[in-house]
Amino acid sequence: MVASKNPLPAVGLTPSWLDTGEPAAYHWSGGEDTMRKMILKMTPALLIILCASGGLIGDGLARQEIPQPQPDTFQLGLVLKSAREYCRRLERAALDFICLEEVSETVNTSRDRREAPVKQVTSFASVSGYGNSRDRQLSFNSRPDAKHNSAYLYDYQFIRREGKVEEKRVLLEKNGKKAKDKTPTPQMAAFNFADILLAPIQLLDEHYQEYYSYRLLGKDTVDGTEAWILEVAPKLTGFSRYLGGRIWLKVGDSSVLRIEWDPTTFGHFEAILARGESYKATPEVRSRSEFGFEKNGLRFPSVDFTEEAYRGADGKSFVRARTSVVYKDYKFFSVETESAVKIRS
Repeated sequence: MVASKNPLPAVGLTPSWLDTGEPAAYHWSGGEDTMRKMILKMTPALLIILCASGGLIGDGLARQEIPQPQPDTFQLGLVLKSAREYCRRLERAALDFICLEEVSETVNTSRDRREAPVKQVTSFASVSGYGNSRDRQLSFNSRPDAKHNSAYLYDYQFIRREGKVEEKRVLLEKNGKKAKDKTPTPQMAAFNFADILLAPIQLLDEHYQEYYSYRLLGKDTVDGTEAWILEVAPKLTGFSRYLGGRIWLKVGDSSVLRIEWDPTTFGHFEAILARGESYKATPEVRSRSEFGFEKNGLRFPSVDFTEEAYRGADGKSFVRARTSVVYKDYKFFSVETESAVKIRS
């Protein structure tokens, strides 16, 4: 704001930018009598301007608030339209590929209550399986040193044709040792994972849009790739079928680069809250899926990670469970979309 040709007197209206650096308001620096004398001398035009800019009140002039920026609904619409086109291609694609799947799991139940084992459902439902928990039972282990670390290597195959999905896992190694033929797939102790590739469809497909609210948070980069950050929140709470979180969408084609899941939308999250009360600690659950491989315009998972931790009053964090899945060595036999020819490699 520059000095006016007819500046206001020293006792009266002082531009607020002299104090705050904000050019949109005035402060009253004189007394009540001085203000009344000024009002009597003001022209009608000036009174109209002052009233329109903030009004006159008994204690002085009310400071005019700076309007907050409105959400860019137009850009949000463009991003959602592009993301749904991507999901449509992903959902209708004919896929056939294999890869190696490295799974590591750490579980530490040493802080669970030391009492007779009790049955309860899994801590919370599958992240990447859209919350479709298998209601698998587990028991608290009362041993004070109840810890285990497990590592599995799978030959993973995914086939999708005519809308039908088939996943196959063959255990190759367990804890660094070669697995015997036809060894049953080990059950995970803390978290389930499945259908990671198709997880974006549940959040972005137009068939589900009435169940979610969307908000565009701005731009970011993922491994040097520019991306939009889209917040997805389920309108219905308490239903594990509708998960939420933040999605990083590649600028240009809205292919999914990363999903950071909101753990409060997982099924059975109340078990996490109850355990936090038992520990006298605050739950800190993190879960993310990354899609670091690209083929024929579609993105394939590279990492799926979930951690259940608790932070105590002393600031220290206790990790009760952690599951990490790493995908590598992809071999694509078929990646066929509506807009592309069949690719073999």
